[in-house]
Amino acid sequence: MERGILRKVEVDEPIPKKGEVLVKSIACGICGSDLHAAKHTEDFVKTSRESGGAFKLTTFSPVILGHEFCAEIVDYGPNTEKSLSPGTLVCAAPVLLRDPFLSIGFSEKTPGGFSQYMLLSESVMQPVPSGVRAEEAALTEPVAVALHAINKARLEGNEEIVVIGCGPVGLAILTILKSSFKGQIIASDFSPQRRSLAEKVGAHQVVNPQEASPFSSKFLRKNKKTVVFECVGVPGVIDDIILEAPQNSKLVVVGVCLQKDSFRPLIAINKEISMQFVLGWSMEEFSESLNKIASGEINASELITKQITLDQVSETFKELSSPNADAKVLVKPWM
Repeated sequence: MERGILRKVEVDEPIPKKGEVLVKSIACGICGSDLHAAKHTEDFVKTSRESGGAFKLTTFSPVILGHEFCAEIVDYGPNTEKSLSPGTLVCAAPVLLRDPFLSIGFSEKTPGGFSQYMLLSESVMQPVPSGVRAEEAALTEPVAVALHAINKARLEGNEEIVVIGCGPVGLAILTILKSSFKGQIIASDFSPQRRSLAEKVGAHQVVNPQEASPFSSKFLRKNKKTVVFECVGVPGVIDDIILEAPQNSKLVVVGVCLQKDSFRPLIAINKEISMQFVLGWSMEEFSESLNKIASGEINASELITKQITLDQVSETFKELSSPNADAKVLVKPWM
């Protein structure tokens, strides 16, 4: 990716440094942040420079995207333990622990999972449990994002849940809640295909926001606290939620919005709405997500709607820029 242009290129095979492992990327998911980086490159780079957070993209040099991956060990660099044999499938935190550290998939200095070969730090690499396909394991990172958002919500079990946006993360939240939460779960999305997926993976009721509000009385019961997961990341959505959500609601902001946004604090104050912004996950949550996929508690395959080659990436990014039928699309660099 270079200033929003997606193209296929040939680069030299990366060489692992101290503590690093050379791997083949077998499957890598397309994330909403990848779409943001391609569509709003200027804003993405500017925000990366200002935030000081996980995204370390600082220039407009070519970047190989991809941070939701499952890979196969090829070779080890110096000063590594070599505890896993070549050919082993692994997942890993998308960082290279150099000084300064590099964000895999958002750095011009190291390739992401859309590359055939990439580098991982051995210390944050985990073997994929036996019997789990690479395609399912590649969903570990987005499932961990969803798990982290749920943990940050600090659910007590007597709430009603509203998920706004049934893209991959919204669907992953629904999938986790299906196995752990006993209350009412409502999902809202413009796409009929995504609403159908939401119902399949855990929503008790699905809503087309063009026809009804998910906060209307026919969906929410009285005297129940409402927790809202915002999984869209588009300007104006937060203000809409604050306006429509019931008194004392909790809003968990999961969607990544790069543009400036605004909401009216007085409305949130009058309703005493609490807000929690979330980012990423902990390594414990990453491991738990992989184990939940391996145990079948989370059916990751239900979230995969398409698998594509590198030649199809550019066109697929265009298709994913507006609401559609797809949830998680996997890039298969060797397909």
